[in-house]
Amino acid sequence: MSFRILVFFLMVTPLMAQYPAPKITVGPERISMHDYLTVTVTVYGPDYALDDFPELAGFERGKRTVAHSETQIDGRKTELHTITKYYSPIEGGEFIIPPFEIEVNRGMIRSEAARIIVEDDEEGYADLLIDIDDADFVVECSKKEIFVGEGVKIRLSFYSSAKNTVNWQFPKDIGDQVEALARKIKPENSLESRNIISSIGQREEYIKGVKYFVYDLFEAVYYPLNNHNMTIPALTLRMNKGENRSAPLNSKPRVIRVKELPAHPLRDKVPVGTFRLKENMQGGEDKLTGESFNFGITLEGQGNMDVLNFGKIENDKTLDFFESGVRLQQEGGKLAGSKVFNYKILPKVAGDYDLGSYFSLIYFNIKTARYDTLMARWKIRVTGSTIVSKNNLVKDIYTGIDNLRTDKNEFNARSFLRVFANFILIFMVMTLIYIWKKK
Repeated sequence: MSFRILVFFLMVTPLMAQYPAPKITVGPERISMHDYLTVTVTVYGPDYALDDFPELAGFERGKRTVAHSETQIDGRKTELHTITKYYSPIEGGEFIIPPFEIEVNRGMIRSEAARIIVEDDEEGYADLLIDIDDADFVVECSKKEIFVGEGVKIRLSFYSSAKNTVNWQFPKDIGDQVEALARKIKPENSLESRNIISSIGQREEYIKGVKYFVYDLFEAVYYPLNNHNMTIPALTLRMNKGENRSAPLNSKPRVIRVKELPAHPLRDKVPVGTFRLKENMQGGEDKLTGESFNFGITLEGQGNMDVLNFGKIENDKTLDFFESGVRLQQEGGKLAGSKVFNYKILPKVAGDYDLGSYFSLIYFNIKTARYDTLMARWKIRVTGSTIVSKNNLVKDIYTGIDNLRTDKNEFNARSFLRVFANFILIFMVMTLIYIWKKK
């Protein structure tokens, strides 16, 4: 009996060790008042038992969903369980979610602290004072006039008054209808950022004191590339009235005025919106030649974050710059977002340097209707011997990065040891089985 237990233990132990630990994810980092904050617990393996989710200050707990799937871990299929809790923001502002614990499979897992920004209704819609029938198909626009390059949100929704007694239902072809409507409303010569609505949810809205149940069907942000007005024609949505009776609902046409940007040498190249710049730097302002340091810049605000760019920062006789990563955070159909730029900077010559002379961004501010410039504010003081050749250069993790080859396969020791350990275990099991049969 002891021999069988030993064999079982040798065969099961490597499988048990391959399950990653459960983890908690809180996000997204930036939401609007109409969005949800989610707390997601990911559990690997065949079993999962989960305690309740915590209360979060500034948010109201909502529904809980569970999804099951399979994933590959070290070449083996493993069950993956994703449990998500939805939280509705109660008010706008910045919230610090402290670390919390959730019991999973009789063990406690701990989250990391999270900083959540809830945007006030700055992404709201301008048409909420329009007349709406008891049941209506409405095309909403966040702004009635915009500049070239400025984003405007357009949403298609079905409104039903709380007093409405008709049993309205979505037909089976509602998805095909929405796609056809999306093609009709998309303005020519514009960029589109679409919010993919996978399931139609219900929310409440009060318009002129009347309560409505609202079902959003489509939402996207459009950035015009020229000064041609955006014209949205009258659209028709076919709904079911009762079980089988089809009834058309017609929207009202919309026109969004597009204004040309003021004259400027970079008028056709500058980003348009409202942006702010934040920066962080490793260590203080005192630096040494030959020792690189990390420098990060975050651009956040409202606009097309994808077009925000500092371009290539050129090296000079005093400083070398290496871009170590760019991270874009802007969900489809959202005006708000952020973009993070990370750099490695290597001082070569002693002196005082203003990083704003290297990192600056010209943009058009839609709130002031003027061109503006965002600049880094950090200044550094460099001391040490001048680096005149590679022989004098203090070795840095980015030294020789331009000559780094990525097409050559390197030896992976960890992978080799894992394969070798599995081979030894299998060999031991086979040997024990052979000895046991001999006896």
